[in-house]
Amino acid sequence: MDIFDLLMHPQNFDLVYYCVVGVIVSLLISFLPALHIYNVLGIFLLFVLKYEMTMTGMQLSALAIGMIVGYSILNTVPSTYLGPGDESLSYYILPGAQWTAQGKGFESIILTGIGALGGIIMLALLAPAFLYILPGLKNITTPHIFWIIGTVIAYMLLSEWPKGLSQSRNTWTNFFEGWFYLGVGIVTFFLSGILGFIVMAKTFVPFEIAFQSITPVFVGLFAIPWLITNIINVGPLPHQHISDSVDLDWELLSRGTFSGFLGGFFAGFVPIVTAGIGGLISGHATAQRDGRLFVMSYGTCKTVYYVGSFLLFFVPGLSLTRGGLAWIITPLSPNITLQEYALFVGLMIFSAGLSFILLFPFTRMVIWITKQIDYHIISVVTLILIVPAIYALTGFGGLAVMTVATGIGLLPVMFQARRMNLMGVLLLPVCINMAGYGNYFLELMGLL
Repeated sequence: MDIFDLLMHPQNFDLVYYCVVGVIVSLLISFLPALHIYNVLGIFLLFVLKYEMTMTGMQLSALAIGMIVGYSILNTVPSTYLGPGDESLSYYILPGAQWTAQGKGFESIILTGIGALGGIIMLALLAPAFLYILPGLKNITTPHIFWIIGTVIAYMLLSEWPKGLSQSRNTWTNFFEGWFYLGVGIVTFFLSGILGFIVMAKTFVPFEIAFQSITPVFVGLFAIPWLITNIINVGPLPHQHISDSVDLDWELLSRGTFSGFLGGFFAGFVPIVTAGIGGLISGHATAQRDGRLFVMSYGTCKTVYYVGSFLLFFVPGLSLTRGGLAWIITPLSPNITLQEYALFVGLMIFSAGLSFILLFPFTRMVIWITKQIDYHIISVVTLILIVPAIYALTGFGGLAVMTVATGIGLLPVMFQARRMNLMGVLLLPVCINMAGYGNYFLELMGLL
């Protein structure tokens, strides 16, 4: 029985239904820059467990597959026109903003969608090989994860280029100006890392929603600074051209998909590493210089990161939990067999096709909305809604954490440093904990 026959079997119709619902929900969530798909699924799981909703583990997984595939493809639209809400999207914003300023935002989004489809196809083609390759890869890398993450941190910090523009005749003036921006990036990384240690060591939100404790952190680090930037600095959105075709050939398609897959799979397999970091490393490794190549490979990288990390959870016998989504469904996880694995792959392909079809009208709708409603008003309303939303979700403790995170998140925005350094909030604590020095660091900070 092939994957298509498995999906079309009457006993699996409910899974297709939940998958479709997941894609539609992801489309609605994509409008809200402060709300990540993981937060929504976490809240939904809370209701399932608390009120004993009738839902099997595989039905929840089908819903999650639709949501994560749809989110990874459709969320590129508001991130292009309304600003990114997390680190993975902020990696894309520089070329995306350039294309949007030239009126080519639609073409940029479609290229990203094509890259996402390429990533899904590669995951599907490699799914049988994962059964044999990943167990050995896991055994080899597990004892070395801490220094792999440490190397990623070093590369991320060292690869940022000085942004001094004075070109003074005085060498020291140029030196200090260049290191000013680099210094802001390093300070940002360590401040966010300290915040990560504090949040992981102390619970600032009600115990019953402790799994949402990281939400105010990411809202403060990424969503609010970008909204503030939109309100203060962003001018009117240029007229957007709806193109009938994209400038792409098979060479660019293969190169972009390959590069994006490398970055996305690395980010999905190694804990805490995100699509932004994985895309940065793979882009440098494959010497990307074409804007089309960058945009398309980003779509592949982000999709492989989100969907691939969830796929690892369904590989029979691997017992590898990567990404927030896998942790969320663990309480209701099904008995994972080859059939469940095949169902995952089938639902993944189905969700990707449906999401790509919706990408075209969704993009046109968002462009129409930005024409009817002032861009600044959208940002102001969103910013106003974030505060009560975080309070309702996490209470006063969450608001306090969000405020501190916002102060840190504004540093790279104000001083033109790389926003990726904000991922120190996860990278630094996890790396130190995996190296075995977490308790010493917590004692030094007075958190034990």
